[in-house]
Amino acid sequence: MSIQKWTILGTGLCGGILGGVLMYAGTLSPLAAADEDAGPPPASLARAAELSDAFRWVSRRTLPAIVSIRTTRRISSPRMTRGQDDFPFGRRFGGSQADDLFEDLRRRMQEQQSPGNSGEIATGEGSGFIIEASGLIMTNAHVIRGASDVYVGLADGREFRATDIRADDFADIAVLRIDTEDTLPIVPLGDDRDAEIGDWVLAFGSPFGLDRTVTQGIISAKSRGMKNLPVRQEFLQTDAAVNPGNSGGPLVNMRGEVIGINTAIETRSGGYDGISLAIPVSLARWVSDQLLQDGRVRRAYLGVTPAELTPEIARSMKLPTSRGVVIESVRPGSPAATGGVEPGDVIISLNGEEIRTRQQLMTIAERLRIGTPCTMVVLRDGSTESLQITAAEFPLDMADSTSPASSSRIEELGVAVAVLTPELAEQLDINIDAGLVVTDLLRGSIADRLGLVPGVVLTRIGNTDLQSADDLRQGLLEAGRRGQLVLLVSSSSGTRLLSIPFEPQN
Repeated sequence: MSIQKWTILGTGLCGGILGGVLMYAGTLSPLAAADEDAGPPPASLARAAELSDAFRWVSRRTLPAIVSIRTTRRISSPRMTRGQDDFPFGRRFGGSQADDLFEDLRRRMQEQQSPGNSGEIATGEGSGFIIEASGLIMTNAHVIRGASDVYVGLADGREFRATDIRADDFADIAVLRIDTEDTLPIVPLGDDRDAEIGDWVLAFGSPFGLDRTVTQGIISAKSRGMKNLPVRQEFLQTDAAVNPGNSGGPLVNMRGEVIGINTAIETRSGGYDGISLAIPVSLARWVSDQLLQDGRVRRAYLGVTPAELTPEIARSMKLPTSRGVVIESVRPGSPAATGGVEPGDVIISLNGEEIRTRQQLMTIAERLRIGTPCTMVVLRDGSTESLQITAAEFPLDMADSTSPASSSRIEELGVAVAVLTPELAEQLDINIDAGLVVTDLLRGSIADRLGLVPGVVLTRIGNTDLQSADDLRQGLLEAGRRGQLVLLVSSSSGTRLLSIPFEPQN
């Protein structure tokens, strides 16, 4: 009844206003005529409308090729002990927490576990995009890692079970296929090297399960390294809003071409804080081509430990420039050693490309043609020297040292660990002598809640230095008695102290 009264009052008020307008029509008519003769809107509004049209065009072209990815995994091991709820999944303690859509990107994978100790089904969500009309899809490796089944949802509402899944964890790239006789829409791959800082970009994906969402921003930086994560590759930085669930979706330029894969966010809140990171499509293409051809990725290997050349180091070495990367050590018998590289050399170019950062050096080095000589230009004792380096394939014994066969499972923590070797330390770019490398972890486990990822090194538990898996098990018993777990962990970005309430598993 009251609603009807308000409706009637509104109608009467409108009638009064209308009458007033008619009463003073003669007075207002010159102004109305002036408005009619004002002409088109200002040029700035026209340009804004053109930009809106461009966003619409890219969105219409891209959205049909965006897919949502749903994963399931049957867990056969007992459920791990959880900490208190005030420690969110994936939270990184201290520093500038890099919550990556990595390792299931802080609840981009909305994990759900049913009651019980075994036979549980874990589910996760992510994004991807179609790159071949026959049903080839690209996404992040962490989106499908550990899944028993992967389901792909198309824009038209159909869902397919993925087949022929191939992934490279090191680059966090995966490709998978769905079986369909239809010709599917695709989004073309562009070239991130053509992108410039300030370029408009659109990010596509399924944040928080909201399928086929579009956000816009610009390229904020290129060749960006990730803090607090044991990865060495370069990323595109953007301010396009990316949240859990965007992982694996494309970052697209204004020509409708993929230039990156949305992978990570830098955040203190757990959600989008203005900094998003995408794997450059040039790396994704290089990795996916090898996955499709050989089922694995062959990376080149130099055998050096590089460090950033800061102005302070450049002054202490009496160098004429602070550009380049300084070599801390050279592995005996490596391609770099054979080619004459020495500790203290400053690499300023490799294979014709200028070197400015450590990440850039490793990005260029891993893609060198294996067995083919290339030129490395170094500064040594104030002079420039050109060296001929023949890159070798990354040694299989290094790669195999992180395999499950050499790992020990620590059920109470929810991880698999391997003893750190000099080869592993070099591969992970970590300058420490002892510890346990995390090679795998269980979603929803204590390790997951602490924000650990494969590649970080556990160096101490409580007051005990970690030399073996038994040290870790004994330390967990002590932590259970105290009710608090304290771990010291290291990665290429530094060392962190992590702590969480802990109860021993019943």
